[in-house]
Amino acid sequence: MIDLDVLDKQCPKCYGLGRTENPTWLQFWAMHSGLKDSFRTLETREQITNVEKMAPDQPTESMFFVCRECHGKGKILTSEGKRLMEFVRFWINPNY
Repeated sequence: MIDLDVLDKQCPKCYGLGRTENPTWLQFWAMHSGLKDSFRTLETREQITNVEKMAPDQPTESMFFVCRECHGKGKILTSEGKRLMEFVRFWINPNY
């Protein structure tokens, strides 16, 4: 019987999330981290006004990037998993 747990492991780059955070957004949130607590005490109209003020500074890029290591799967193959995939490719593809 094949032990499936030894064929793949959690991606070390994205820690199994399948994505990495955009550093531009990290800087943006660091600059605006103080607003988080003030939003809880403000009325809705004031919240909208504050969001409109900070929106022009907001990055236009995506918040996350697909992880290049695992291609968004969150897991990568171990050496045993790679060996099994080579075996399967060999027997499935007649032109291998």
